[in-house]
Amino acid sequence: MHAGVHAVPGSTGTRIYGHYWLYMVPESLKPLNIYNMKRDRHILQKYLDKELSESDFNRFERELKASPELMGDLELYKEVDEALSDTEVLDFRAQLTDLREETRRIDSGRRIFRFTKPWHYAASAALALLVAIGLATVLGKPLTNSELFAKYMKPYELVLTNRSVDNSGIQYLMNQGQEYYLIGNYARAVGYFDEILELNDEMFEAEFYKGASNFENDQFVDASKSFTRVIEHNDNLFVQKAEWYLAGCLLAMDETDRARRQLALIASSANHFYKDDAAKILKRMKR
Repeated sequence: MHAGVHAVPGSTGTRIYGHYWLYMVPESLKPLNIYNMKRDRHILQKYLDKELSESDFNRFERELKASPELMGDLELYKEVDEALSDTEVLDFRAQLTDLREETRRIDSGRRIFRFTKPWHYAASAALALLVAIGLATVLGKPLTNSELFAKYMKPYELVLTNRSVDNSGIQYLMNQGQEYYLIGNYARAVGYFDEILELNDEMFEAEFYKGASNFENDQFVDASKSFTRVIEHNDNLFVQKAEWYLAGCLLAMDETDRARRQLALIASSANHFYKDDAAKILKRMKR
C-alpha cells in the first residue's frame, strides 16, 4: 500500500485529495470534500454566505472543530472576503499585491515560497488572478439590476388571519384585499386597500399591502410611493419589509444609485431581517 493511502475495513475504496483522503463510507459519516477545489472551490464562500444545505453545513462545522488548519483557512478566506467588499478596487488590488510580495519574501534566496495544501495553492492563484484581471472574474460576473431583482426579490408571502369584522367595515375590506392578493388579482386588491385608506389614511398595514400588490403588478412607481409612506411613518410593523421592497422597486426602475444607498442602509442595520440579502446584492451590483 502506498504511503498516504489507507483503507478501512468494510469500506469500498479509497480516494486521495492532495495529502487528505476520504473513504467510501456512508454519506452521513463522510467529511465534506473541502479540498476537491475543482468541484468545491466555493465551499468556504457558501459557508460564509449561509448557502450550504443543512447537512453540508453540519458536516462542515464538524470539519472545523476537528481541523485547526481548516479553521485557519476559513479565517484567511474571511479576510479575503472582507477585502472583496471594499468599494475601492485599486486599494484592494494594492493589498493583494502586498500580500503576494510578502509570501515571496518568506523564504530567502531564489527559492519561491510554496504552499503545502491545495487550498493554499488555490488561494495564491486566486490572489494573483485578482491582481491580473480584477474583481469581476473571481467574484462572478456582476449582475444587472434586472438579474438582481429576479434572483433576490421574492413575492411578499401574505398570511391570512381570522379576525372579526368591525363596525366600520375596514376589516371586511382588508380581508377582501388580501384574498385578491393571494389569488394574484393585484389590481382588485389595490382597489380594496385604497378604500381602506380613504376611510383611514393611517392604516399602514393597508398601505404596505397596496405597495406589495402594485409591486407584484409591476407598478413600481406606485409601489415605491406606498413603501416610502410606510417607512416615513416609522412606527408600524411593516417598516423593514417596506425598506426591502423599496430597494426592489429601485432596482426594477434602474435607479442604481438610490438602490445602492437603500441596500447599504439595510445591510448596515444590525437587526434588519433582510441584512444578509442586501449585503449579497451589494457585492454583485455593477460598480
